[in-house]
Amino acid sequence: MTAWQRGAAEMGAIAGLFHPSTPKPVDPARVRAMAAAMAHRGPDGAGEWTAPGVGFAHRRLAVVGGAAATQPVATPDLRYAAMLDGTILNHAALRAELRALGHRFAGDGDAEVVLHGFAAWGPSLLDRLEGAFAIAVHDAATQTLFLARDRLGAKPLHLAMLPDGALIFASELKGLLAHPLLRRVPDVAAVADYLTLGYVPDDACVIAGVEKLAAGHFLLVERARPLRGARRWWALPERGDAPGDALLAELRAAVARATGEARPTALLLGGMGDAAVVALSAEASGKAVPTVGVGDDGGVAARFATAHRRAALDDLPGLLADLVATFDEPCGDPAALAALVAARGSGPVVMSGAGASLLMEGGRWRRFARRERWRRWRWTPPGLGEAGADYALALGTTDTRGVWSAAGRRALDGHDVMRRFAAAWREGDPLDAALRGDLATRLPGQALTIADRAGMAAGAEWRTPFADAGLVAFMLSLPSGVRQARTSPLVGAMARHLPAMPVSAPPLPVSQWLRGPLAAEVAGSRLFAELGWFDMAGIAALVERHRAGDDQHGALLWRLLVLERSLSRLFGWPASA
Repeated sequence: MTAWQRGAAEMGAIAGLFHPSTPKPVDPARVRAMAAAMAHRGPDGAGEWTAPGVGFAHRRLAVVGGAAATQPVATPDLRYAAMLDGTILNHAALRAELRALGHRFAGDGDAEVVLHGFAAWGPSLLDRLEGAFAIAVHDAATQTLFLARDRLGAKPLHLAMLPDGALIFASELKGLLAHPLLRRVPDVAAVADYLTLGYVPDDACVIAGVEKLAAGHFLLVERARPLRGARRWWALPERGDAPGDALLAELRAAVARATGEARPTALLLGGMGDAAVVALSAEASGKAVPTVGVGDDGGVAARFATAHRRAALDDLPGLLADLVATFDEPCGDPAALAALVAARGSGPVVMSGAGASLLMEGGRWRRFARRERWRRWRWTPPGLGEAGADYALALGTTDTRGVWSAAGRRALDGHDVMRRFAAAWREGDPLDAALRGDLATRLPGQALTIADRAGMAAGAEWRTPFADAGLVAFMLSLPSGVRQARTSPLVGAMARHLPAMPVSAPPLPVSQWLRGPLAAEVAGSRLFAELGWFDMAGIAALVERHRAGDDQHGALLWRLLVLERSLSRLFGWPASA
């Protein structure tokens, strides 16, 4: 067995509270309630721990190694206490190293590796960890709280400061919302981000004042000292010069690392990313790979003789309600519906090609890269211009200018959704900049958020080989010409296993759905009318043109529908915002 194939993964939910100024008492029931709001993430165990000025609570999902100790965990002298949501792939090697240093372990859970690793190495522990994780550690001697998130953002962590000065944190937004002192005020800029991009990026939140710890960052809060911002502990590697013919070996290694000690169910949601995961899993397994498909799987299940089950998208109103309840913030990617359906009843570990389109479809950036190189060669002043417009097109943005009222535009106060991307695409090689923008923004904010929420809602750990840090580093090291080719490098790497096919899954028929009664819900929203941010006549005109087939506004109307349902759930009905 390799180092990542032993021990106990400890997926679930973490929640906590820390008083940065003075160590006020913490009611265990308060943090317990925060964790209980995320019980779906951890139905197999619960625990809490408090000390002066700090409280931790955890919910555990038993994936493998069910005998793992209940979290939070603490050192015998109670100096350190820790929690983990995630899987430390190399925990066995780290455990052996820590034992050699004199550390003693009470169980076989990954959280104890985090606990003793932090005691031994402090924040530099993060450089040694491999896997998907969000962690919290309290050091009683230094009166500090340490929070950290994995390299690419597979596991979430939300933060907020309360009016009484306390810092609260939780895996999901609903964990923070369980605290009665958190104010629920909508953030109009985050709403604009969502409508344009189809997701709320990790540097925004629809609840004003709530933040998300960025992927590859940690936050160290020191009592009685000014609060400092999060610090980056990992960055996307610089360009290299890797041989393109090594991609298949890298893919095999990424799938093997994601599989680990489990026997995941492979999800066939469409596209070559999922098909590649099935093909490489079948190649490495002596048994039929369990698979679940939503819609037409393109013959992949039959090709590899998988143990296949089909799931159907046959209850759209119910699925829409589940989508809103599961994600808290609006998620405008219809693929999330397929993810919710596929993950249900698929076992404790599922795996898919999530993120493959972001990592492997460099060809969609060709037009942008060509225009941007031309602009730089001619020393054209920076601006959105044609290159920026091509960038926005490749990002999948939606033009939302027709939905905002005058009051909404005043509330936005010039907010520019694209500003977060502009600095990246104006520096370095345009194709590299575009890929890095995808990996820093769309991967954690969209692809990995869908995988995490849909998986945990079904009581399953969702593993993502295409979000493997090693594979990402390899792809960044490939020459731009390889990644920018019209045909994805994934097609060439998998040629012996699969016929050529699109890397991305085919879109769901939202345009057709919104030619029925659902569109009326958007046009007649009392919530939107009361908020005052939206031009209700403009939205009604969009609906009518879409229903008539004169224009295609399905993507925008779907985002508006999900937004209306999400804001209603977050802020009450009719609008209390």
